[in-house]
Amino acid sequence: MSTRTAIRRSSREARLAQLLDAIRTHGGRWTSGRVQDLRRLTGEAPCRTTARRDLHTLTARGHLQDHGPDHARYFILRTRKDRTR
Repeated sequence: MSTRTAIRRSSREARLAQLLDAIRTHGGRWTSGRVQDLRRLTGEAPCRTTARRDLHTLTARGHLQDHGPDHARYFILRTRKDRTR
């Protein structure tokens, strides 16, 4: 793995950890728009595609549940009870 790839991967993991921490802290429904708003507040450049990808990654890792139709999808934090199903 090249150094550039390792840096890109570690910055992505840091971004995901920051997002998961914000979701745990603030709770509620999370959309790509809400993630973009969070990133604006932290001085990052918000990209809708990156926000969507991050939410889907956290869902695939079992941290979030997705709800709603494709055009109005939102995500909420999974609880321990949700994980046992």
